[in-house]
Amino acid sequence: MEKSPLELSPQVRHARYATFSRPTEGVERLFMAGYEECAPDYIINRIDFPFWTLEVVVGGYGSFREDRQLRQLRHGSVFTHGPGIVQHFGNEPERPFRKYFFANGGREFPMAWHAIGLRPGKVIQLGDVSSLVGNMDKIVDEGQQSDAQTAQVVDGLEAVLLALIARHQVSASGVKSASRVVYELAMEILLREYKSLQTLSDLAARSGYSSEYLCRIFKKYHGESPYQVLLHRKMSAAWLLLRDGQLQVGAVGRELGYEDPLHFSRVFRKVMGCPPSSVGLG
Repeated sequence: MEKSPLELSPQVRHARYATFSRPTEGVERLFMAGYEECAPDYIINRIDFPFWTLEVVVGGYGSFREDRQLRQLRHGSVFTHGPGIVQHFGNEPERPFRKYFFANGGREFPMAWHAIGLRPGKVIQLGDVSSLVGNMDKIVDEGQQSDAQTAQVVDGLEAVLLALIARHQVSASGVKSASRVVYELAMEILLREYKSLQTLSDLAARSGYSSEYLCRIFKKYHGESPYQVLLHRKMSAAWLLLRDGQLQVGAVGRELGYEDPLHFSRVFRKVMGCPPSSVGLG
């Protein structure tokens, strides 16, 4: 990975960053991406920033100053900042952010971002981000596997990410329904605690709602069962661990709660379409 051209915040407890080759003048292309688990005192105050940046909150709570208004940031919030935009955002100390960011090398606000409804210095809200997480992880992971195909792969992954953002946008409205509140709570628990969650009953116990109710509201707001979402999150994490090459298949399975390596391998093949032993080869 190349040296970061950005001044990164020290108020981060854990992070993964990817830096790609800078695009030529006038070309809109991602040149940096990252995942950050922020510290309780995380706050950004800047009068300017040299690159257009898109951020996706997947956990925690905080706020973002949009013009003169403070907007809440939470699971599913997407916001942009860049040249000429005063930036003021941060998390609540007791609920720090987990978020991804993507920096673009173009001088103007990216046309592809504008096309899906993103605007400079504005916040939009997604109804769901679980389907984005694996995609965003893969973009960051590409920074560790840089080769002649990296730019093309990242361009493709960004296109998928923007399409998913467009799909999951929700309209600004008044008070959220009770079922929406429960869905967001359960999704927050699932994305935060996926390693230790094994069954739908586990999620039901931790959220305080029945398995049947969780299935109904996930079908309504997500189109998949909570167990399917959990499996995809686990296997996306497994793919990254296997690609890193530091752990054997059995150890990766145990990291995600599978004591039986054969069971883990069957689930991985079913969800990801290939055996875990093939990841990282070639």
